[in-house]
Amino acid sequence: MIRDFVLNLLSSAYNLVVQHHKGQQRKEFGLPASVEFNSISLEGNVSIGEYTYVNDFSRIDSGNSSSIKIGKHCAIGRYVHITSRTHDLLQPTTDETHSKALHAEADVLIGDYVWIGDKVTILPGVRIGDYAVIAAHAVVTKNVNDFEIVGGIPAKLIRVNTKHYKFPNRAAK
Repeated sequence: MIRDFVLNLLSSAYNLVVQHHKGQQRKEFGLPASVEFNSISLEGNVSIGEYTYVNDFSRIDSGNSSSIKIGKHCAIGRYVHITSRTHDLLQPTTDETHSKALHAEADVLIGDYVWIGDKVTILPGVRIGDYAVIAAHAVVTKNVNDFEIVGGIPAKLIRVNTKHYKFPNRAAK
C-alpha cells in the first residue's frame, strides 16, 4: 500500500516535470499548440509548422548561423535526428594547437505533409519537398523532391508516389 502510494506520487511528479519541460520548449521555440511532441531535444533556430508531430527521443538541432524549418502536417518518427550543423573537414577535431573543432552549417528545409520514418538522419543543407516520404533508418544527404519516396544509406529514390491524391496531373476522386 505504501509502495503503491510512493510509486503514484513519483509518477505524478515525473508527469509534472515532463509537462513543465514541454511547456518551456513550446514557449522557447514558439511552437503552435497543434504541434505534438514527447521526450524530444530541440536546440538552436528551429521552427515547426502546425499539426506536425515529433515522436519520442528525436533530436532537432541547428548551429548558430543555420536553421531548421519543418512544415505543417508532418509526421516524424522515433529516434529521428535532423541537424544543420556538422564537423568541418578543415578541422573536424581538436589537437594541441586548436582547442575547438570547426563546424560547417547549412539550413535544412522540410516541406509540408512529409512523413519521416523511425531512426532517420537528415544532414545539413538538405531540402525535402512537400508530400515526400523518408523510409525508416535512411540517411538523407541530398535533396528530396515533392512526392518522392526515398530510403537507404545514403537515401536514394525508391519511387515517386503517383498514387497520392494530391499528385500533380492527377484528379482527386
